[in-house]
Amino acid sequence: MNPFKNNRNTGKFIWNTAGIMCNAATSFLLLIFVTRICGDYYAGIFALGFANAQLMLTIGRYGMRAYQATDVKETVKFQSYFLSRIITCILMLFISMLYIIGSGYTFTKAAIVFSICVIKMADALEDVFHGLFQQNGRIDLAGKFLTARNLITVSVFIILLAVTKDLLFTCIITGVISVAACICLNIPTARKMASVRLKLYKKELIALFAGCFPLFIGSFLALYINNVPKYMIDRYLTENIQAFFNILFMPAFVINLFSEFIFKPLLTDLAIKWEQNQIKSFAAYIFRLLLGILIITFVVVAGGYLIGSELLSFIYGVDLIIYRKELVILLLSGGLSACVYLLFHVLTAMRRQMILLAGYAAAALIVTAVSPVLVREYTMFGASVTSFIANTILFLIFSFLLLSVIVRKLKTNGS
Repeated sequence: MNPFKNNRNTGKFIWNTAGIMCNAATSFLLLIFVTRICGDYYAGIFALGFANAQLMLTIGRYGMRAYQATDVKETVKFQSYFLSRIITCILMLFISMLYIIGSGYTFTKAAIVFSICVIKMADALEDVFHGLFQQNGRIDLAGKFLTARNLITVSVFIILLAVTKDLLFTCIITGVISVAACICLNIPTARKMASVRLKLYKKELIALFAGCFPLFIGSFLALYINNVPKYMIDRYLTENIQAFFNILFMPAFVINLFSEFIFKPLLTDLAIKWEQNQIKSFAAYIFRLLLGILIITFVVVAGGYLIGSELLSFIYGVDLIIYRKELVILLLSGGLSACVYLLFHVLTAMRRQMILLAGYAAAALIVTAVSPVLVREYTMFGASVTSFIANTILFLIFSFLLLSVIVRKLKTNGS
């Protein structure tokens, strides 16, 4: 037995947790400072821009991280993963620009929204390197670099905003520095594991895009579903209400991100268990992960009900006391969203990408139909209920799909 094995595993867990915590805290901290320094109006624009950037980020990532991390047989060369990520990052920015032009924003609002998209593009670019590190059993490196880049991004943003009071200038400079930090931190280490040269393997690249297409559509629809209430608020309500909703939504979003540190390091192990037909162990793993997410959700919801509105009001400097029930609903929705995110990755590890689309398509159609009515009639409460309905539908569908696949596999193996 290697006496250092447990220490290495502990280090991986700690650094992965640190990276995800920093990533989760970034949006939380930036919105606080924008609200405090620039006021509710610009906080609403920033929140909308961040929501749009998260949606565009699904184009940049193209659902490949789970596919890459669970590519235990290394069927795709890293050069193909890397080239595909350059292509998707360019598409991310291009489609964001088209969306902004079509939305008819003022120049300042449009420029802020696009600059935030550049900041989030760094997430997409570094993700391909972190997938490589995870493939090589070094998810701790991903955690270290994710932590470092987020600390750089947050520090630059806060200092510039505090000094200039100019949100647009701050977003532009932060975007440039965040992308530069991503490149400088990740590429030197990645070169020790694989060739980082851009080289075209046409058939492999086409197969990669085709294989990950269902994951991309699923990820895009998942973010679209979560962002629909924000788009409806942008259409029917005010920037101030947008800011309030996003402040309440932030803790729910954080539940999802924090849940990642429970299961992201285990994705490769799950894929191996499935490949080796260790089905009962595989199912037990998933049950424990879901239980962990539910425990986190219970603690956060209880805290949110008791002191959540008061605490957020104090942190952001706005009155949110009247939105206690909306906060609780959004926290429950966040817990369900985290479970959905886990099931999404599990079904990906099982290479069942296509069946994910049915769930996302059904939820997207329902939420698109009901959200305008709920938001117009019930404003903030309607937006919160919309989010809860969407994640409930997804959780029920994905749970049913997962159970069906596992039961069929057990029958096939004669277990």
